[in-house]
This record gives sequence, C-alpha cells and structure tokens, in this order.
Amino acid sequence: MEYRRWRRHRMIEYYKRIMTFLGQDRKRVQLGIVLAFFESMFANIPVVMLLYAFTKLAGGTLIKSDILLVFVVMLVAVLIRMLLAWFIDNFMYLSIYDACERERLGIGDRFRYFPMGFFTQGNLGRIAAIISIDLTFIEERAIRDLDIMVNAAAMTTIGCIMLCVADIRIGAIAVSVSVFSIFLSGRIERVCRTESVLRQEQQGKLTEAILEYVMGISVIKAFNLAGKKAGTVKKAIQETKEGSIRYEKRFIPPAFFYKAAFNAATALMVWTSLVFYKDGTLSIELALVFVIFAFYVFLPAINLGGAIVTFLVGKASLDRYEALKNQPLMGVNGRETQTYNHEIAFHNVSFAYDDKHNDKMVLKDINFTAKPGTMTALVGQSGSGKTTIANLIVRFWDVKHGTITIGGTDIREMTTGCLLKNISMVFQRVYLFHDTIKNNIRFGKPAATDEEIMAAARAARCHEFISALPQGYDTMVAEAGSSLSGGEKQRISIARAILKDAPIVLLDEATASIDPDNEKHIQEAIGELVKNKTLIVIAHRLSTIRYADQIVVVDKGQIVETGRHNDLLEKQGVYHQLWTKRMTARSWKMREQSNSF
Repeated sequence: MEYRRWRRHRMIEYYKRIMTFLGQDRKRVQLGIVLAFFESMFANIPVVMLLYAFTKLAGGTLIKSDILLVFVVMLVAVLIRMLLAWFIDNFMYLSIYDACERERLGIGDRFRYFPMGFFTQGNLGRIAAIISIDLTFIEERAIRDLDIMVNAAAMTTIGCIMLCVADIRIGAIAVSVSVFSIFLSGRIERVCRTESVLRQEQQGKLTEAILEYVMGISVIKAFNLAGKKAGTVKKAIQETKEGSIRYEKRFIPPAFFYKAAFNAATALMVWTSLVFYKDGTLSIELALVFVIFAFYVFLPAINLGGAIVTFLVGKASLDRYEALKNQPLMGVNGRETQTYNHEIAFHNVSFAYDDKHNDKMVLKDINFTAKPGTMTALVGQSGSGKTTIANLIVRFWDVKHGTITIGGTDIREMTTGCLLKNISMVFQRVYLFHDTIKNNIRFGKPAATDEEIMAAARAARCHEFISALPQGYDTMVAEAGSSLSGGEKQRISIARAILKDAPIVLLDEATASIDPDNEKHIQEAIGELVKNKTLIVIAHRLSTIRYADQIVVVDKGQIVETGRHNDLLEKQGVYHQLWTKRMTARSWKMREQSNSF
C-alpha cells in the first residue's frame, strides 16, 4: 500500500513537472487531457451499440431502422473521436514542440551566464546529450505518455464498470486482473527506476567520447593514434550496448508477466462467457459482446506497461535537464551601469579554478591599474597566470578574493551584457562560425550595415583577401574557420572587434603564432583597433610591447614587477631575464639564417 501511494505520488509529481516545463502552454495540454478522457468514453460506444444490435437480433425484432440507428451512432462516435483526436494533437502534441523550442533557446541563452569552468570540466558531452537526446525524448514521449496514461485509466475504468453492470462475474475478472496489473507494473517500475538513469548517463558518456574523437581527429591522425583513441569510442559504444542489454534483460521478465496477465484475462473472459451461455446463465447477445470486448478492453492497460518504461526514462531526462538549467549563473543579478571612465583596477585579487581547493590559487594578491586610453602588457612565463587575468576581466570566472573594477564599479555588480558591451576581445584561438564571412564580422555589431562591415574589414587589413574570394563577403566559412589560414582568421577576428568599437580591448597572445607575412598586416590592424582604447595585451613577442605604458610581469600567479620597458630592464629582474632570453633566441635565429646562405 505504501509503495502504491509512493508511486502515485511520483506520477503526480512527474505530471506537475511536465506542466511546469510546458509553461504558458500547460492550459492547452490540460484541456487536451480532458478531451482525451472524453475520447476514451466515445471509444466504448461501439460496444454499447453492438449489445443493442445483438439484443434486437436475438429477440428477432431487428429492423432496418435499428440497423440505421446503429450505423449512424457508430459513425457519429467515430467522427467525434476523430475531431477530438485532432484537438488533442493540436492542444497536446504541438504544445510540447513549442515548449521544447523555448527551452532549447532558453538554455542556449543561459549558457552565456555559465562560468567558463563549466564547459571545461567534461560537460560538453553531457550538454550535447541533454539538448539532443533528453529534450528530444521529452518532446516525443512526455505528452504521448500522459495521453496513454489517461486513456488507460479512463478506458479500463469505464470498461470494468460496463462489464460489472452487464454481468458481475465477467466484471470481477476484469477488475481482478486490473488490480493485479498494478502489482506487476510496480515490478516494471522498480527495474526501470535505476536502469533508466544509468542508461541516460551512458548516452551522455558516449556522446562525449564521440565529440572528443571528432574534435581531435587532426591530432589523432597526425600522431597515428586513430586505433588508440578509437578504442575509447569503442569502449563507450560497448558499455552503451552492455547497459542496453542489461536494461532489456531486467525489463523483459516483468513486462512479459504484465502482458501475459492481460492475455490470460482475455482468454478467461472468452471461456467464461461461453460457459455461462452454455449453462443458460448468460444471454447470447451478452456472450457475443463479451467475446468481442475481451480482445480490446485491456489494450490501453497493456500500452500502459510500455508507457511506464518511457515515463521513467522521461523522468531521468527531465532530472538531467533541470540539473543543467539550474546551474548557478553569473551576472544575472547585476545592474545596467553607464560607465564613462574605463579604468580597469585589480584590488587584492586571488583566484583558483577548483572551488573545492582554494589552497591551490593560480593568482595571489593581484594589484594593478590600467588607466583609460593606455596600453598595459601582461608578460611572464607560460602558465604564470597572464591569460587568467584577462579571463577574469571579462568574468569568464569570478574571483575568489578581492575585486575587479571598471570605472570604479565592481564587475560583479554589472550585468553580463553591460560588462561585455564595453570590451572587445581578440583570442589566441580564433573561432569562426559556419556562416558567411560577412556574418562572422557582424557578430561584433549585429545591426551593422554592409558598409560598416567593409569599413571594419579595411581597417583590419582583410578586405583585400576577402574580395578576392569567389563569393567575397558572402563566402561560407567552414566549421571553426578551417578553410582560412591562421592569419586570415585573426584579421577577421580583429575586424569583428573593430566593428564592435568597445572602449576596452583585450588581446590574448594575438600574434604569438602568426607567420611574419601576416604579422605586419595584423600589427597594422591592431593599431586601428586600439586607437584611444584601454588596452590589455598578452604577448610572448616582447618586442611588440616595448612601448607599452605599463608592463605587468607575472610569475607563478603573482605580480613581481611593474613599470615601463626601460625601467624594468634597469632593475635586472624577471623582465630583464625574459628580454635577454628573447634577444638571445633572436640572435640564434639570425645566425642560423645567415649560415644557411
């Protein structure tokens, strides 16, 4: 009894969660459920009319008007069911498509407020699985399962009542097997409750393994690791297969007995109807109706067994989706701030990527100020924390201690949109979307005209090579920009930033891996980008930042020196060591080139 109450509570809870998921469409779905109940009632009208016809036939009083009446009533019942089914489809099934569209768009919008760490902690496969598998499952099955449950409950209840009214003995068989089926469905639910969660999680792992393999295929081929990395995908596929087989093996026995109970009840109803007729305790017309009715009175309840399985998979899908949707957000509680002073200041900032281990700080007590309209260069060994500082400015992560301010306002008090509209970024790794070059540049300013886009491209020194392409600015860029060279992608990225025209510019090692031919164009483009801007730049090529207004030297997560180029050289400190190493490396390269001649 306790278990049945618990299960009923779970189904009611699932219903409420689906209604919440549907949002503004839930009233339409609720109306559809009511219509589904009436549709189930009309499904039993042919049985009543058969009984009427058989009674007339057995009594020898069947006339043409009776036949016409039976035909008309049955036809009207079928037409009404068709009309109700049309409304049910419109109210229920179309609503879930609308809701899933809203949720997909909504979760895509929420991604903007997720901390970047969420996307680097093995979650990409899980995100892809939730959006493409879990939401699709909810879209295709959630409302269908509700429809099946309503149909099963309504038709089985109405059918049992009709049988009990017609003959309590036959009705008792139907009621008994219906009650017994509750126990059997409980066994199905217990199996699926654990296995459905494991199955959905395994789907996420498989998606993640395939994504990693496809995204890293160039490295895999270059290092001849196809067999080894394919083994990881094979293992995920194998585990998915084994999980599915285990699921089916555990599901088959209770599902078999569930269906077998109803099939046995059908056979028993047919046999008892004929026996009671033979004994003279049941009229011929009722016996015929019972024999016919026995073959479809339990069909909705049999379908309910399959719906229980998909109901639990749907619940697991909903759990995973809600967990993703309820991830903590950054920047949603901020305020729109009008910033006139674009000074960037770090005040005793410390940061760790791992929330659970604050002792592993990658930045410790960072203090510096970037004045408006000046260039501040961050230099240091690889892994010293330069890029982390830049990422904290745009709030890809939140600081653990201290504050970062822009124009005197703590960036955590700004909305994400308010913060980012003031900042343009040129990343070390440029990502271009599978779209036209024009639209990739337009990302900097969605409302930009074609003339503005071309002006930005000219300033970024990429108009010439774009115009030389077969479709010019309408040329489609391959996924991730793979159809363009590194220098071309970098210049398009700079054009995007120029078009945005934000007062603060972050350059994250923008010229670290560009060939000399492209570097000249890129340096000219950067010159156009940073005019009258507050510039934060990270560069391994120290020659590019020797005229910076301020050089901040970072070592092991701490600022060890601050000053201008000549001042830092005179200190004979860390910057002097980096500069000396760079000049020595350049002299080696020049000697190698001269020796080659």
